[in-house]
Amino acid sequence: MNFYNLQTKSIKQTAKSESALNIFFSLSSDLISISDQDGYFQQLNPAWEKVLGWTLSQLRSQLWIEFVHPDDLAVTLNAEDRCQSEGIVEYENRYRRQDGSYIRLFWRKTRDEQGLYYAVAKEIEDSQWRKIAQQQTMLELETRFQERTTALQQANQQLNQKIDEQQQTAEALRHSEEQFRRVFDEAPIGMSLTGWDDRYIRVNRAFFEMLGYTESELMALTFKDITHPEDLEQELPSLNQVRKGAINSFKLEKRYLKKNKEILWVNLTLMVLRNEGGEVLYDLAMVEDITERKLSEEALRQSEARYRAIVEDQTELICRFTINLTLTFVNEAYCRYFGKQQSELIGNSFMLKVFQEDHEIFQQAINSLSKEQPIITHEHRTIMPSGEIRWQQWTNRVLFDEHDQIIEFQAAGRDITPLKQAQAEMRKALAKERELSELRSSFVSLVSHEFRTPLTTILSSSELLQRYNHKLSDEKKFNHHYRIRSAVMLMTQLLDEVLTIGKAEAGQLRCEPTLMDLLAFCTEVVDSMQIGANNKHKLTLEVFGEPTEVQMDEKLLRHILTNLLSNAIKYSHEGGEIEFDLTYNYSDVVFIIKDSGIGIPQKELENLFDAFRRASNVGTIQGTGLGLAIVKRCVDLHKGKIFVESEVGLGTTFTVTLPYRSLPS
Repeated sequence: MNFYNLQTKSIKQTAKSESALNIFFSLSSDLISISDQDGYFQQLNPAWEKVLGWTLSQLRSQLWIEFVHPDDLAVTLNAEDRCQSEGIVEYENRYRRQDGSYIRLFWRKTRDEQGLYYAVAKEIEDSQWRKIAQQQTMLELETRFQERTTALQQANQQLNQKIDEQQQTAEALRHSEEQFRRVFDEAPIGMSLTGWDDRYIRVNRAFFEMLGYTESELMALTFKDITHPEDLEQELPSLNQVRKGAINSFKLEKRYLKKNKEILWVNLTLMVLRNEGGEVLYDLAMVEDITERKLSEEALRQSEARYRAIVEDQTELICRFTINLTLTFVNEAYCRYFGKQQSELIGNSFMLKVFQEDHEIFQQAINSLSKEQPIITHEHRTIMPSGEIRWQQWTNRVLFDEHDQIIEFQAAGRDITPLKQAQAEMRKALAKERELSELRSSFVSLVSHEFRTPLTTILSSSELLQRYNHKLSDEKKFNHHYRIRSAVMLMTQLLDEVLTIGKAEAGQLRCEPTLMDLLAFCTEVVDSMQIGANNKHKLTLEVFGEPTEVQMDEKLLRHILTNLLSNAIKYSHEGGEIEFDLTYNYSDVVFIIKDSGIGIPQKELENLFDAFRRASNVGTIQGTGLGLAIVKRCVDLHKGKIFVESEVGLGTTFTVTLPYRSLPS
């Protein structure tokens, strides 16, 4: 029987068959291509756009080798060379998608006499491995289609040369139909022809075997008999449109009922074959078994649903992100924490929420993940929508594919800000405790050292007065009484300094400003210090600006000036001059006390105002190390500033700036 029941006598019928092959070319879900010797695609079917994301014009505008993964160039070029000697070659490589990712393809390629390369490629997926024999047969199908097209093109050229050579046209058509018949019967996918009554006219082996029927059993049925009832409603409208000519073809996923009543999921592609007058002869269906993929998808969907249910119930922050740190999933706890919707977070970088200074810490943690160390825990700061900085602890896990390539990261995090605050408070308390311990130790050392000298003086002078009072002259008695009084005053000063620094450390020292005549106060302090200097040093007071009454704490100010002046006297050479400059500004007063004494080593200036801190070059000069600590605290209580400049052997200058208009009354 004539397969199509067609009797053609003109070139129009040949063109009709060629058109049908072009339709097959367009409908194929595999990647079909024709390329030239220069390395450019000449013809591509639409499947390329769907699989790779590039437009056909983009693919044709570049050398095809530019889309091949760098690691696969050698294999691909070797196959290209073998194609000339072996005729048909098979190989695998990876092609770059438009989004930058790669897809693994299985190729079958041949080369004609004109130097054109004909190739069919099929995507290789983990869940859709096909038997190699089926893949090869499928590629043979595509190659035979191309051979048929070539034959028709040759026939067309012959007819252009001699239109009346109808015998050659008829022979080309017969040969083409014979090729198609062979392809139909040998195809690894199911193929069928049905008539207007929906009964099968012809089916290939792959089709009736996948359904579990014999050929004769299936030929006695209609496609409706084996289609799942729920899928008929979806298929029939499309079938009517194809038969009416509204559309050329359609594709859909549907369910067949096998002979044993099991479900067979298929990918159906259907088109119609028409005669020269445009009347429908047959429905041609191509059927690919996708049951395995559907089962895998359903298992994956159920697994994903279980995973999401577990993750969404977690109170911890759960997220996933790609190699370039783009978020692909966040749970509800993550959304609530940052006050965002999933749509606002997914697609953005995880790093947007990481504090800038912690970017390197986070990146190092991610980079350290490997097959040997797939999990790591680290801490970093995050930026809240309010701008608040909070601490988080994250446990990151790296996920690999079957080729041990990193595909994604999964992370679980929690807020540890209260813990960090508690740790900071604990460190602060420990530091304070150490400081107090050092203070107590220094105080004991101070008492044992600084009190010993005046006590020894008092004891020795009092014993001499007690034993030899009647023998001592009035001058010697006066000297002993003076030594006792000086020792008592020194101890009183020492105790006063200890009590003052103690109050400051305990937060009990207060600034209570009152209206005062600052110039008169400074003059009185200088006069008092000059008397204590016994004319061994000269103190000068110079005033700049317009003197005015100010609001300051007189007691704190006395601590500041007397300590700075006494240090200037103590650490200056005998006969040296102490300069005291008093400057009135609009809202503050500046005190500058300058000496030409021993100076302070530069490296010790940083800790100069710590309690019990003394310069390393003071030698045997007595001192407690409390004076400057008291000065600093008194300046701070006035909300003022103090600066020091010093050079060993040349002297020291202290500058104190105290505001007086901004203080409360």
